[in-house]
Amino acid sequence: MLRLPGLSALLVLTLACGSGGTGDDAVLISLTDSIIVPGYEAVAQEAGDLRQALDVLCAGPSDAALGEAQQAWRDVRAPWMRSEATWFGPVMERRSKSVMDWPEVEPERIEAMLAGNPVTSEDDIRHTLASTQRGLGAIEYLLFADDAVELLSASPPTRCEYLAALGRVVESESNALVAAWTEGEDGGPPYKDFLTGRSDSSLLAGQAVAEVVRTQVFLIRTIVDMRLASAMGLREDGADLAAIPGGNGLNTLSDLRNQVLGMRDVYIGHDGSDGLGISDLVKELSTETDERMRGNFESSLAAIDSVDMPLRIAIVERPEQVRPVYDRLSELQRTLSTEVVSLLGISVGFSDTDGDSLR
Repeated sequence: MLRLPGLSALLVLTLACGSGGTGDDAVLISLTDSIIVPGYEAVAQEAGDLRQALDVLCAGPSDAALGEAQQAWRDVRAPWMRSEATWFGPVMERRSKSVMDWPEVEPERIEAMLAGNPVTSEDDIRHTLASTQRGLGAIEYLLFADDAVELLSASPPTRCEYLAALGRVVESESNALVAAWTEGEDGGPPYKDFLTGRSDSSLLAGQAVAEVVRTQVFLIRTIVDMRLASAMGLREDGADLAAIPGGNGLNTLSDLRNQVLGMRDVYIGHDGSDGLGISDLVKELSTETDERMRGNFESSLAAIDSVDMPLRIAIVERPEQVRPVYDRLSELQRTLSTEVVSLLGISVGFSDTDGDSLR
């Protein structure tokens, strides 16, 4: 789930009649088995490591333990942001983003809660705290405070108990996502089978391809129009650095790179010889568009890699480094949103939604 501030409507993509077929099935199966499910499994693995690192930190706060926990936080963010290109199905139905990683964090509310009625259980974090007080963002706020070790050493240890509970929630939610994809929920089939036609109740292959492609359209639109353009002052309402999510962990550039890598994963597929992706559907219809998409990904990643400081700092101090990032990603957005959706028979329109969901 992504909130797009200031929008009264969201793009909704619907598949045109006549699309689909065995090619779609093969692509969906390959993407699900080699990209999507392993991606969520990687998130769960790293989330477990983060939970353990937080437990060690709280058992004996020290600079060394803090450094390990901070690295574990970065390690789970990488596959989590890379998975954003596959945020459909369970992640939307479970509203996992509101539990795992809401873009905004409210430090004042966190501090007020800790000073008043501290929440230190997994169940209470899930059901009584706002999205802005939990997830990886709240963990970042606690781990990257200037005086984190001192604060986490304080008595009573409510701050550390809250931090450890946040880690357990992130771990349990990531495990639940893996289970939803591989085992199913509420008596339903595993989502990997529902998406790929391998269960009695499944999406039509064409509908499933549209679900995958529209997630890419929404993601690149969010990155380019709602985040970069807003932060760089390219919109009518002026520059707003807060449009780029993130806190003192200064991980925004890495987050952006992983988002683009995730989109490339979905487009190209697994690196193995038998890996299939959306590219395999596109290039049958236009090798030029496929080559353009591949070039867009490579030039976008190269532009991102040329930025030599945290993204929000670079926007202010090195705008000449950031502008190519915006330009290359804009080219990727145009190719995807016009050529790819047209070739695949996907129509683009508007629906009356409030902007809370990409579904």
